[in-house]
Amino acid sequence: MKQKILPILIMTIILTGCGSQKTVVKKYYTLEQPEKVSKPFVEDSVLFNARCEVGDVNVYPAYSSRRIVCRDDSHQIRYFGEHEWAVPPSTVLTPMIIDFLSAKNLFLRVSDRFWEHTPEYRLNTTVFEIEVGTAEGKKDFTTHLTLKFELIDTRSGTSILTHISNRKSTLEKRNLNLMAESISDLFYEELENFAQQIRETLSAQR
Repeated sequence: MKQKILPILIMTIILTGCGSQKTVVKKYYTLEQPEKVSKPFVEDSVLFNARCEVGDVNVYPAYSSRRIVCRDDSHQIRYFGEHEWAVPPSTVLTPMIIDFLSAKNLFLRVSDRFWEHTPEYRLNTTVFEIEVGTAEGKKDFTTHLTLKFELIDTRSGTSILTHISNRKSTLEKRNLNLMAESISDLFYEELENFAQQIRETLSAQR
């Protein structure tokens, strides 16, 4: 009798253990243009009769995948297990730049590829850090974005404008959705600053 009961008990324990395991659901976050978008520099026209090619955004390797980086110390990071970017930053940032600059009416055309014309300018972007961490001595989340924009004159091959930014922002609470919103805001604020610099620089060269 005992020999029959023992296998039943073992099977019951196994099934109970399997039933108690919680299903882990991953959450995904997007980088998106903020609701408050800046207006174009001019309406129904463009500022400069030139084309601008946007190169693929170069994101440093530790940040280029879908894994979200959390910085614990000066040289120590970790990745969230159940939270990821919906699209890798290295993939999504390039079309975001193209759409933004196209809407600003800065150039005749903005694209990542030109087949029939040689663009007069090329925009290169490097993202050095895109992460979340904790403020020193606090438990609050802090977003951190370090990047560089560079405008190249393709006719001479020279750099005519460089913009480097190292931004941080403290979140109201430890929430990764707020983190994604904050980094999106920081990115577009710096892109707006760079667009203004392009306008001033190219206007001065006329």
